[in-house]
Amino acid sequence: MSEEYIDLESAKGHTKIYISTGKIILNNLLGGLAWGVGTVLGATVIVATVFFIFGQLGAVPFIGGFVADIIEIVNKRQEIFP
Repeated sequence: MSEEYIDLESAKGHTKIYISTGKIILNNLLGGLAWGVGTVLGATVIVATVFFIFGQLGAVPFIGGFVADIIEIVNKRQEIFP
């Protein structure tokens, strides 16, 4: 792995930046983890806010019926396949 250095020679018309492979991998790993955690937390806050608003409006009963249907299906299957 090469050491980190920056070569800024304006006469060549471009910039060379050499960073070790390990630092690039670590940087990308940490960036990906931060992006994933931020996405999950953001989605959780949005979904919780939507359900809270629906709960205050009284518009959540359709979820209760859906869950009741799932429980009924599971109970029937347990009776068929004990």
